[in-house]
Amino acid sequence: MRKHKLLAGTVLILSMLIFALPVITASAREFSDVPITASYYTAVDKLSNMGVIQGREDGNFAPEAQTTRAEFCAFMSRATGYNETYYTAGDIPFSDVPDGYWANNYISYCYEKGYINGMLDGSFAPADPVTYEQVVKMVVCSSGAGDESLRSVGPYWYSGYVAVAEKYGLLQNTKKTVGKDANRAFVAQMVYNSLSFINGGDLDDSNQSSGDASDLSNNSAYPTAEPEEPENTDISGEDIFDATPAPTLAPTPDPTAFPTPDPTAKPTLAPTPMPTLAPTREPVINEPVYKPSIPSNNGLTVVIDPGHNYSGVDTGATGNGLREQDITYYIAEKVKPLLEERGFNVVMTRNSVYDNCSTESTSASLAYRSNLANSIGADLFVSIHCNAGGGTGTETYYYYGNADGKRLATYIQNYVTSSLGTSNRGVKEAGFAVIKNTSMTAILLETAFIDTAADAAKLADDGCQWSYAESIAHGICDYFGVAY
Repeated sequence: MRKHKLLAGTVLILSMLIFALPVITASAREFSDVPITASYYTAVDKLSNMGVIQGREDGNFAPEAQTTRAEFCAFMSRATGYNETYYTAGDIPFSDVPDGYWANNYISYCYEKGYINGMLDGSFAPADPVTYEQVVKMVVCSSGAGDESLRSVGPYWYSGYVAVAEKYGLLQNTKKTVGKDANRAFVAQMVYNSLSFINGGDLDDSNQSSGDASDLSNNSAYPTAEPEEPENTDISGEDIFDATPAPTLAPTPDPTAFPTPDPTAKPTLAPTPMPTLAPTREPVINEPVYKPSIPSNNGLTVVIDPGHNYSGVDTGATGNGLREQDITYYIAEKVKPLLEERGFNVVMTRNSVYDNCSTESTSASLAYRSNLANSIGADLFVSIHCNAGGGTGTETYYYYGNADGKRLATYIQNYVTSSLGTSNRGVKEAGFAVIKNTSMTAILLETAFIDTAADAAKLADDGCQWSYAESIAHGICDYFGVAY
């Protein structure tokens, strides 16, 4: 089933949802502790009138007071289309967010949208103060620029987010206070900047959206973060991914649960040695269409996309002596024979670990992958990636509102986490370019975190790479009803 394109009009719908929120009587003019000369005055005035933020019981705004992580989720939810009448909270994977907690819906909403990820120990720390860099990360993701942050290299997990936030003016009227708790004035300004960016200018009741924030994922001008001065802080990492806001959609049923797959014999394929960080072979630019070596006998064509390029533009994350673009290929080359043995025609976007899909730009590299799949009339597209940012576990993405994509993503996610024992970070919606611009059902698998030692050990292990490949192939077979 071909997926429908839903991002057209997303920002317009988002704007309508935002401005449809109940208007409360308070405004910055009524907060005695928000002087009209304050840099954050306009932000507080607009957001309080929109119902995104509220004052304290004493009638003040308390601009210098801390904001908890749960409170910030509430702000972000109200600002990005949350509607308590229609929204039903999903399962929250955080051990310290109990049933009945006042912010359950907000935390669930932000988690589903990809704005938050939690701590390495599986907690969320909802009552802890939200920090500067955590606010920047969540605002960047909600603005549709999370994917671009992945490609902004820097010394810390938050460097890419800060660089992208600076690039798009999301830090306007704020001070850089990395490692510090975020006060309410800063939070208000950041949320305001995000909404202004999405709406193409200052917020106004008559303002209509003039652009689609999701287009940022195809931007070829990826900035490099300026090195930060070392901070004497204990900062928990957050992972990196695209989280373009999307309208609330009716939930689609999850596929029927299935048992843990039995081990299957691995086809004969010589294991590929792990690369060094600087291989000496010259990169190769892919030919337009790859011809499979084994013809399909079930009539189904699957495109397997080993994420990123060997060198130049659109290279992946690194960590623990590994490169994402190498690991994704080693897994993809193992998926191919597993599917071919079961009658599939398999096309790879990169046909060797040394291939580049484009040397022109990141957007050209991404476009090559989706264009290849579309041009051959593929039935399925699976993109393989490694995560980064200090987290742990596996997550799988499908395009907003696509029920077939969700079904495939759920199959693969369940098989991977069951066979590899990785933390289950869930099946999520997103607007990645390769799953947005393909005309067939498509998913993007984030296998594990390359910069977390325990996850990296699995990624580097040939046996674990086979387990990833078998999980992907098994999920694809289940999706099509083909015996595995």
